[in-house]
Amino acid sequence: MRSHRPYDDGMTDGTVRSHAQGMAADKVLAATGRTPEDWYARIDAADGRTIGHPAIASWLVDQGVDSWWAQGVTIGYEQARGLRIPGQRSDGSFAVSASRQVPGDREAVLDEIVPVFTDAFGFPPTSERRGGKRPSARWTFPDRESVLLTTEDGSRAGTVRIAVQRERLTGPERMPDAKAELQGLLVGL
Repeated sequence: MRSHRPYDDGMTDGTVRSHAQGMAADKVLAATGRTPEDWYARIDAADGRTIGHPAIASWLVDQGVDSWWAQGVTIGYEQARGLRIPGQRSDGSFAVSASRQVPGDREAVLDEIVPVFTDAFGFPPTSERRGGKRPSARWTFPDRESVLLTTEDGSRAGTVRIAVQRERLTGPERMPDAKAELQGLLVGL
């Protein structure tokens, strides 16, 4: 595929990071007016340990928190309180992701990488979405696991961020191998 990647930002590392590792407290404070720990105490007072993810996120929005930040604070709370481990989704399944940035155009990059993933998985995408800000392809496996591949504008002009996520993993023991597989597919691009 590409032999020269002057804007390559590399790939994510092999670990599944906690939400707190990916969302700095100072950024939460700047965006929401409160630190994560302050929000966690308030969520505790609102019975957060028992009301569930959708109710917590909705409560945060009612407190004036932007919906994107409400999701982030909710996930951070659930992980901090032991209600969810890193990589676990609110439905109890697990997911891992990897990404990299390459020169190009969203659609052209997707056209280049779909065959790579198709060859690796042995079947074409179950669905594709073209156009828009995040063209994508999805492969759904018989065990219901799926891979979602998206392309979007990169952080630098003329670049594309490729993001791939393996979803609906049945347990945390699947995460290291699934993550390694995604990274392996991206490394050759």
